Amino acid sequence: MTGRSYTQTAMPVPARSAATGRSRRVLLVHANPFQRVTPVPAYGLERLRTAIEPTGAEVELIDPYLVSDDPLGFAREAAQRFRPDLIGLGIRIIDDCIVVDRLEAPADEPIDVSFLLPEIRELRRALGEVATEAVFVAGGAGFSACPQECLEYLDLEYGVVGAGENAMVRLCSDTAWDQVAGLVRRGQEEGIGAYHLGFGGPTRREPLYAPANSFPVRTRIGCAMQCVYCTAANLGRQHANGELGTVVDEVERTIAGARERGVGRVSIFFADDEFNLPDERHPISVLRGIHERGLTKHMTWRAYFNPTPFSAEFADLVRETNGHVSITVDSAADALLETAQKPFRRRHLDDLIALLSEHGVSADLGLIFGLPGETEETIAETIDFVRSLPESIEVVYSAGARVYPHTPLARIAEGEPEWLVANDDPTFLTPTVYSRPWQPRELARRLDEQLRALPNVSRVGVAYRTGQTTLADAYRVVLSQNGRAGWDEVLERAARDDTQRKPAETIAACLQVALWHGRYDLASAAARRLLKEDLPPEISRAQLRFARLAYGGLAVADRAKSVLRR
Repeated sequence: MTGRSYTQTAMPVPARSAATGRSRRVLLVHANPFQRVTPVPAYGLERLRTAIEPTGAEVELIDPYLVSDDPLGFAREAAQRFRPDLIGLGIRIIDDCIVVDRLEAPADEPIDVSFLLPEIRELRRALGEVATEAVFVAGGAGFSACPQECLEYLDLEYGVVGAGENAMVRLCSDTAWDQVAGLVRRGQEEGIGAYHLGFGGPTRREPLYAPANSFPVRTRIGCAMQCVYCTAANLGRQHANGELGTVVDEVERTIAGARERGVGRVSIFFADDEFNLPDERHPISVLRGIHERGLTKHMTWRAYFNPTPFSAEFADLVRETNGHVSITVDSAADALLETAQKPFRRRHLDDLIALLSEHGVSADLGLIFGLPGETEETIAETIDFVRSLPESIEVVYSAGARVYPHTPLARIAEGEPEWLVANDDPTFLTPTVYSRPWQPRELARRLDEQLRALPNVSRVGVAYRTGQTTLADAYRVVLSQNGRAGWDEVLERAARDDTQRKPAETIAACLQVALWHGRYDLASAAARRLLKEDLPPEISRAQLRFARLAYGGLAVADRAKSVLRR
């Protein structure tokens, strides 16, 4: 395979004028179609806004795929109203990475990965139709993994690679754009090599987002590993820690803001590549800081972990602060772990499982079958390991690995085309999968036969094509003028259709969205519907009955205030 060549075009007139003047209006767009399925806060854009606003620029953040069933129309209206000088496209992911969603499918559909860049390209065009003078700048984790490929595909001139806070501040000043660290231009040779590390102060949260799928908080940026398939491998093990006080301040402010809106316990996701790498001293300091400020009773948290380092002291601290460990394992076969460039071996994994069990730490584990070097023997070894696990540890697995541009897996794939599935894109921007010793769907069927009887094991993920839109619909109903139309239907779908969560969990998430936005009438209805379900241990039926009455009273008070204002 040969790489695609890029040609640099002349700087367009709008870009030239922006490059010599100050951007006063900045529209930040969460360009993430997956918000329809799994709504999460636009954390990267929240961090950008927090950094930009002190410059005096006017900043607006929109999430068209979450709040509207016509995202292009919503984006056009926002751009037409706001008249931005600069539009930042936050591209968190370029596809859903779900290799096999269906065990059976037509022969011409060998994988199920949904490519999201075509929708993002249409969004960019829709914005450009009305914001004709605005300069577009792309960014985000998905973009930063393959910036030149994304710029070419989206027909954009500029992007910011890595942490964008400092770059966007300078783009909103009089700084010449060619002097902005992390900024890349289409056609330049520099791409992922421009990756910029950086931290700002505590993030100001966008009030749109309820913590139904956790609030992200980053304590580290970059990654100390170079796993063969991962886009973080492109960073060459660059990483940096956030300042301890800043991190704990952000957690504290996030909890305080949630409690003001009636959410008693907040779910935090520490959005680091690996929470305990390159060592555990930093996360131990973070957790101690959280504990010392008395925040643990108001929060739960989870993060991704490498199996080592992980001490008994760390395990106790994770449990005492209501933490959950998501272990990124991939395989239990040493030969495959070496090929995958993992910095641990089976003995470390066994030691960690024993430690977590001994200290009562909640955990789950992720596997990827079909990586380079995978054989029937390595698959059998990993399956035997999975069968040995306690049922309290949930396991999710993928059959086959998405090949992303510039990763070690992309270099391996070029030399082993016989294990590739899906297309012949030499850049690997469009979905291509590596899978051995069988193609992904055949591999998934064989794994299903071996693992389906284990209650704690499932195939990975929520696919874009088939995922439920219940939570996004809950947001739209809550934000609508009427608000009651469709709410009962949303609650019934929450109870009936969500295959990833138990009914009570999805209904509780809808309740939280309503409560977050002060829609006590809808929160009361959700509490009433929730009482019909089997409740998890952390939800008391008596407390829920009381909450339902309280929400009902608040809804009556709101209606009375509305009448008095007329």
